[in-house]
Amino acid sequence: MRNTLRAQQPVTALAAFAIIAAAGLLSACSSGSGTPVAQQSPRASQTPVSQQTPAGQPSPASPAPAPQSPSRHGAVHLDPARFSSVTVYFKESDSMGLKFHKPFRSPAVIARLARIVNSLPAAKPASTGCPAAALTYQVMFTGIGSQPDTTVTTRSCPADRISVGGEPQGPLWDRKGAVAAEVKRLMHIKISHSTPSTG
Repeated sequence: MRNTLRAQQPVTALAAFAIIAAAGLLSACSSGSGTPVAQQSPRASQTPVSQQTPAGQPSPASPAPAPQSPSRHGAVHLDPARFSSVTVYFKESDSMGLKFHKPFRSPAVIARLARIVNSLPAAKPASTGCPAAALTYQVMFTGIGSQPDTTVTTRSCPADRISVGGEPQGPLWDRKGAVAAEVKRLMHIKISHSTPSTG
């Protein structure tokens, strides 16, 4: 009986060792056969990032706006819609001479006088010397609200003086006397060799 027990002990030890070894193999296989961890595609990280154009620089796709040339080479442009009335003046240069003035609120008259002034080209200040004038014609546009008044003065010379809000502007060429002719027409002035008269 004792021999039988001694013979069974090595067999039991061998069986226990086999079970432990088998358990180790199963553990290794289960860990090796697991689902591998998903890896990110390298293409996603290689997508180029769009570059933004700096705020202070224009986009190369949109061309820069072309500079606007000044109207009539720097001459003042009058907008009839900015004026509520216009007053025309006629006076002799002598302080004791005749003086006339006549106001108009008609949009048609304002537009016509503004159109005449806008048709005059700019003149060079150095070439606008004017002799002593016997007669002076003036047109004063009265601005609406805070719009400045504009005054055009013409004398016996080819250049008319213009001021906006009391500030002198560049003179205008008026070789044919268009402003004076319109003032005389509106006031019905007839110039004789002696004394002007109103009709």
